[in-house]
Amino acid sequence: MQYKVSLKGLELATYTISVGDITDLDGKKAITIVGNARLSGIAAWFSQKIDDKFTSWLDVTTGRSLRFQADEYGTGTSDIEHAVVDLAKKTADSVPVTFHLNEEPPAPEPQALSRETYDLNEFLVALRAWEGSPGTKQPLDIFRSRFLWRAEVTIKGKTKIDAGELGELPALRFDAHLFKLDKKGAKFPDTDERDFSLWISDDAGRVPLQIVAKTDYGDVSIKIVDYQAGNGEPLRKSEAATTASN
Repeated sequence: MQYKVSLKGLELATYTISVGDITDLDGKKAITIVGNARLSGIAAWFSQKIDDKFTSWLDVTTGRSLRFQADEYGTGTSDIEHAVVDLAKKTADSVPVTFHLNEEPPAPEPQALSRETYDLNEFLVALRAWEGSPGTKQPLDIFRSRFLWRAEVTIKGKTKIDAGELGELPALRFDAHLFKLDKKGAKFPDTDERDFSLWISDDAGRVPLQIVAKTDYGDVSIKIVDYQAGNGEPLRKSEAATTASN
């Protein structure tokens, strides 16, 4: 899945989500999911370098993340920040996290936990499978890199969305409100709370189509531009297929 990131109609970056092969991770079968953000358009001429990767290893049996790794350029620097969240070793109240810059040795930064926790890619996978009536809410915490974000996600309801070359598609909208947490699980000081909306196709594919996040500079839009389906079973059957089978 490939997306265009834009602000007020100006293209800033591309974001690609790729699903890889099944691999072995510490004796468990896992499937890799990689999100990759890169600057594009006019922003690539004037802004700092961005080539950030967010990798998850999802247990093929449970669908839950075993490990999450973020490799990204630091803000305003050429340093590359590396964070690893060892979700397979989490307890009821904490999870091991390591962090380092460039080639420095990793340092432990354990994160306190107090509610259901996902990483960024795992959250998108879980959201694709979430069914519920409009107004249904779900509190959870999400690792975006080495830090957690506390979120409350609400099912807004069914609608339609213009997906560009993919045409107008039926969609299910989710709204979310979130804020950053410190390592002890408290709200991170001097940080703004944020809101975003996400649309997922209301069909057998359940493809994330668009995210609109509110910022101080305006609404940032992440909109799908290309989708190459896998050859596995869909998350759910289409209405036509369900009718035919009945």
